[in-house]
Amino acid sequence: MVHMDIAVIGGGASGVFAARILKAEGHRPFIIEKGKSVGGRLATRRIGEGKADHGAQFFTVRRPEMQRYVDTWIREGIASVWFGEEHPRYMSPFGMNQLIKHAAEELDVILRERIIRLETDGEKVFLASEDGELYVADAVIATPPVPQTLALLEQSALELPPETTAALAAFTFDPCIVALIELEEPQRFGPHGLQDSGLPEGIDKIAANDQKGISSTPVVTVHMTPEWSRSHYEHEDDDVLSRVMELVRPLLKQDVKTTQLKRWRFAQAAHTHPKPYMQLPDYPIYLAGDSFLREDDTSGKTRVESAVLSGISAARALLEKTK
Repeated sequence: MVHMDIAVIGGGASGVFAARILKAEGHRPFIIEKGKSVGGRLATRRIGEGKADHGAQFFTVRRPEMQRYVDTWIREGIASVWFGEEHPRYMSPFGMNQLIKHAAEELDVILRERIIRLETDGEKVFLASEDGELYVADAVIATPPVPQTLALLEQSALELPPETTAALAAFTFDPCIVALIELEEPQRFGPHGLQDSGLPEGIDKIAANDQKGISSTPVVTVHMTPEWSRSHYEHEDDDVLSRVMELVRPLLKQDVKTTQLKRWRFAQAAHTHPKPYMQLPDYPIYLAGDSFLREDDTSGKTRVESAVLSGISAARALLEKTK
């Protein structure tokens, strides 16, 4: 068996689980992540003495393969059922980011490194970073949101068929603006810490992180709707936060201590791909992510599970090519 060096661009759920599969088969994957931590949209941030999930608030499971991972996490105390019996909503009592940090513990991860160009000599793939580093790999799995991957490919020394470029350009994403609000005293939102109905127009949902069980102090996460987020995305932070507070303040029964703002430009795919990965023609480069859905996925929606399964599928497809 030939042991390959495989570069995985992106340290979200797709990238981490792709790397886990590759490492389990004896290869040498290394994750290159532009941020300061793995996790992607499984994101948790400290605010004051507390903390808040400000990306995915929970995840659901439809596939037995994903359920096996979740059952292991529950036994290890990394995940738990937040609420729901027939279709449980799972969360991490330590914050959603800890799920991916836990999954990536034994992987090689390079943080704060942005890849800006790919080249190949027919045998190896060369990855150039914004900081001038050059990485060499036998294959690449790219897991950023497709618009970011397409931008990378367009500035790389690769020749792509027009139909491939068109297929990638068809992917569209909705943004999400998120406000984190630290309160002076606790306030309940819904029976479990999540309210997604009866809200002012523009607010998608509100999560109380202390009620959820991840924060020692009262911190509320406010997710704005895709439409509201799109219309305000390019505004200055102070203006956006002020407008969010105008909408949410009538719902707050407690005084506000501090506030923060987070923007997700590619929060939810409006267009998904009906296969769990894509290989670029003539190159050992695979694309994966939550917007690549398995053929039998009838939900049509991106989610944590689709990200995990896409990364696994891309890794297995790469392994199949090496047999």
